[in-house]
Amino acid sequence: MVEANRTVILPLETPLSDEDKRFHQTIEKYQHCRDRASEYCWENPTQPDDIVSSKRAVEDALSHDLREETDGLHANLVQKAIKDVTSAMDSVTKAWERGERISKPTWKASGSWVMTYDTRAGTFSKHDATFATTGSTVTLDYQTPANLDENPYDKYVLSSEWEQTTSKLVYRHGQYWLHLAVKRDVSDQHWTTQAGTEVSNAPTEDTSRVLGVDLTVKGWTAVTSAGGFHGNADYLNHRRTEYEQLRGELHQTGTRSAYLRLQERSGTESAWFDEYAHLVSNAIIEDAVDTRSTHIAFEKLDGIRKRMSNLPKYQQWMFGRVQEYVESKAAEYGISVVYVNPQNTSNGCSHTDCQTVSESNRSHKRFECSSVVGRGTRIIMQHETVDWGIFLSHYSQRAKRVRLGRQRVSWP
Repeated sequence: MVEANRTVILPLETPLSDEDKRFHQTIEKYQHCRDRASEYCWENPTQPDDIVSSKRAVEDALSHDLREETDGLHANLVQKAIKDVTSAMDSVTKAWERGERISKPTWKASGSWVMTYDTRAGTFSKHDATFATTGSTVTLDYQTPANLDENPYDKYVLSSEWEQTTSKLVYRHGQYWLHLAVKRDVSDQHWTTQAGTEVSNAPTEDTSRVLGVDLTVKGWTAVTSAGGFHGNADYLNHRRTEYEQLRGELHQTGTRSAYLRLQERSGTESAWFDEYAHLVSNAIIEDAVDTRSTHIAFEKLDGIRKRMSNLPKYQQWMFGRVQEYVESKAAEYGISVVYVNPQNTSNGCSHTDCQTVSESNRSHKRFECSSVVGRGTRIIMQHETVDWGIFLSHYSQRAKRVRLGRQRVSWP
């Protein structure tokens, strides 16, 4: 069995003024715990090992003092604040070990903030959630959509198959949200048509089927070995450029109204790119399920930014985010995600009985195996480009047709 995880983003009802005050008092103490833990973990490190990333070590050193300094804060929130810091420090340590540039993680709790609640400090039901604060607990109802059909709330929250687990309370410019995490165990049997459904005539021999995925920064965002062409990297770069130009113009204007508009747009770009990554990952999963693949293979691209151009379209891609979402969604179908050495993956013939690997096989976007051609069979693979208008139409239709494993929604 493997564990499948999903996150459903639910808008919450507006709390009463006294409840809102208690939430803000709670985040102040939660933030104090993060600041103290951050100071303990990061004491002018000169090498990766100087950074403290052990949650146990930080708890042993600070928990008693923090409980006294934050009187009234739930003990589990103290632990979660420490874990927020140690998780960030662990990521920074690994990046330093890979030779990447790093900086001390920081947390700000002004116009927006996040607190982590597990089932000891919070209670998550199918219709509301209860949160521990510095005073008494606060219960907020979910703002659910009028029509529950084909909706993540219906599929993941109301379903008895999914169990609520550690989630995040998010405050952003006056609106409260619950990033509700749910999980369930699913079969890791490779021959499946859907989660937990085993095919009765599954053969006993090795039945591995691999779906290869190539992520690109030009043309299509993802190309699969099943003949799938998904997303549009050119349009993605176009949207990124537009966002950057708008931010620059607002910064240059420097007026109060421009500043307020920048605040209003906070999170808008991230939400759009996040949804785009979900749509691409959903399309990859569809290809894998349609071909009854047991594995999805990506190229292992660790540290590739150092070897690429510094142009934004090469440095600001979202390969990691797409891969992360594919891993999460694939688990529900019992599909494994693997990463392979990218060496010669563009020069090797994909023909099942041909092992030819040669640089002469590829010319720019065109692939032609000289060995296979010599036997009279010609295999040509060529990347395609797509008109933006066609892509937008396809993007809109897919957004309506594919239910996202994680969506940002604002329901009336």
